[in-house]
Amino acid sequence: MESSGARQGAGYWYPASPESTPEQVVSGVDVLNALRAYRTVENGIRRSLSQRLNINETDLSALRFMLAVWQRDQSASPKELALALGISSASTTLVIDRLERVGFVRRRRHPVDRRAVILEPGERATEEFRSAFDVERRGVLAAADSLSSEETETVTRFLRSMEQAIVDAVAEPEPTREAR
Repeated sequence: MESSGARQGAGYWYPASPESTPEQVVSGVDVLNALRAYRTVENGIRRSLSQRLNINETDLSALRFMLAVWQRDQSASPKELALALGISSASTTLVIDRLERVGFVRRRRHPVDRRAVILEPGERATEEFRSAFDVERRGVLAAADSLSSEETETVTRFLRSMEQAIVDAVAEPEPTREAR
């Protein structure tokens, strides 16, 4: 049953809008539910774009990274791509091979160090292709730009503390059987 001023999204309940009524208290659980709902929508968009481009999600992540690099008029090396994706050099080679085969990426010898390879946009990395990625980025950026300075500071602090909490949780050693 839906209560006034709240709605369900991605299986979680959260306030309908930031303009909630004064008597409606928003809790940390509401924030986490909204974050989960956002991540669910974001994952759906990623899957949809991956299907539309007929590539897997790792390849899509590689293209996102490389497009960001190319938009700064820089080049990416396979090693930088491996670090960005958190995968081995062998897996990176497979990703690059797939993307090169379908025309999204092209390998080229580094102009100074002829032993090194750099990755450039392939013939399918057109402006239309780039705009498919840009639509989501522009929408998210517009939402972020609509925040006041105080809201931006609060959201940034929250997201950084979430990031640190996850890093800390992963870094904690598993308790031994005796300690349980």
